[in-house]
Amino acid sequence: MAAETETTPAREPGPGQVPVLVTRLGGQQRIFPVGAPVRVGRDPAFELVSVNPLVSRQCHGVITSDPDGATYVDQSRRGTFLDGRQLSGPLRITESVVLRLGDPATGEELGITPPLTSTQIARNHGRRVLGGRMRRGALAGVVVAAVAGLATFGVFALRPAAPANGPSASVLRHAEAATVKLVVGPVGSPGWGSGTVISPNGLILTNVHVAEPQAPGFAVASAEPGSQLEHDPPYLTVETTQGPSAPVVARYRARPVAADGYLDLALVQIYATASGQPVSPGSLHLPYLTVGNVSALQLDQHLTVLGFPGVSDSNSITVTSGVLSTFVPDPQKHVTDPRFELETTARVAHGNSGGAAITDAGQLIGVPSLSIPGEGSDLSWRLRSVAEARPLIAAAGAHNAYKSKILVQSASTESVTRIGVAATAEAACAGSPAAPASTSAVFGFGYTGFPVGLDVAFGVVMPDGTPVILDSTDGLPMTVTKTSSGCLSYALTAAALGAAATPAGTYQVQLFAGPNLDPVGPAAKLTVTAPTTNGSQTGAGN
Repeated sequence: MAAETETTPAREPGPGQVPVLVTRLGGQQRIFPVGAPVRVGRDPAFELVSVNPLVSRQCHGVITSDPDGATYVDQSRRGTFLDGRQLSGPLRITESVVLRLGDPATGEELGITPPLTSTQIARNHGRRVLGGRMRRGALAGVVVAAVAGLATFGVFALRPAAPANGPSASVLRHAEAATVKLVVGPVGSPGWGSGTVISPNGLILTNVHVAEPQAPGFAVASAEPGSQLEHDPPYLTVETTQGPSAPVVARYRARPVAADGYLDLALVQIYATASGQPVSPGSLHLPYLTVGNVSALQLDQHLTVLGFPGVSDSNSITVTSGVLSTFVPDPQKHVTDPRFELETTARVAHGNSGGAAITDAGQLIGVPSLSIPGEGSDLSWRLRSVAEARPLIAAAGAHNAYKSKILVQSASTESVTRIGVAATAEAACAGSPAAPASTSAVFGFGYTGFPVGLDVAFGVVMPDGTPVILDSTDGLPMTVTKTSSGCLSYALTAAALGAAATPAGTYQVQLFAGPNLDPVGPAAKLTVTAPTTNGSQTGAGN
């Protein structure tokens, strides 16, 4: 049977349009005409096909629809569950529901929205609320069916369901089971982060700085030379939760299969038990989360964050909640998506990195990555949009090598022709080795053989041995080349140092470039001289 997929906003029926049945299975939305039976199972011939081993290979269930709603009938041995309770007979559906196939906590999610208008669905939901019989998971993340011209298979109009007040108990239990602690190395190693299982065969999404800090691009993202980054761990120990108050238990080992340092995202694959015995990924059958649609998120939407922050002083899972407060574009402007980062009011702490941020429907929409200091005690908690991980997921799923196309790659032809210091960029680019102390010291780097768009960082160490770090990024000053040769300059101002003039003495300077911010040419020593009492200059030692 033919079906259409669409994610555009909903609208009420228009002339010539008829209602449709909307379903979601495995993260994919499907639309079917009213009256057509929809079979669910692992048989490729069915209308809705799952690869989850908890779903029956034969027909797990059948959905039928009519102008007044839809009906689901379970036909499996493992059962179908609504809010943790197994269906004992046909389920009549007059508002959006999320079912679990095969297990009340870890089964495949099946979302169903009946062929009613959004007004009718809202009215039905309101009746349940007023009557005190509302199902907690009834509106969790299934789109409200709108109408479309099925005769022409035109554009179908959908919109998100009304927001709930947090995930249902079964959705939260499932998300907890799919969130893991990742120890950096063997059991007992001091470093750790979090991760989210996104496939039953043990594929886990996490941060690069947890799994592979030497991945190309992470130096640029953190504005730190690659030589100063942490070493990659030999493997990650995967610890799983046994319940909301139980400590995690080491069960597996995993290693990276796709990583993008600039995005700070990595996919790791379970390959062995915690003791090192090989395991077949196909035999794991782990609970997992589906990737949600970030473009459908709305401000003030409720979010739940799961992970293992050290601040909680607990070895069991931690759950915090909040709302989506704003969308944050890429501060370095290499990624154009305006929803590059998601800011949330849900608390994120060290150890949460790589964990899960989910919608009330239990879909993964963000990866906790950063806390950004503000004024005073203000903190901004950031999630990396899960949309940025889709190319990595596609590569890992196809067993292809992943290579990021975000950053310009080094050409191995880069060289620095001269380095200087002066009060102006023009004089510094001429290669002056010394300059008098003033309100600013400009360091110039003549260069050639640089690809256009290459990331460049300025390494400047002051006479007292303090490196120059920007407060805004907690990293080195950076720029991007606009020409293949020329001069790049960085101005160190006295005002930024809280002084009347730049400190006198010997400065050590170095240019770094490329996705790994590798050094280009040797470091140089430049001198800023101090004025004497009669107005002449005194030399500073090298």
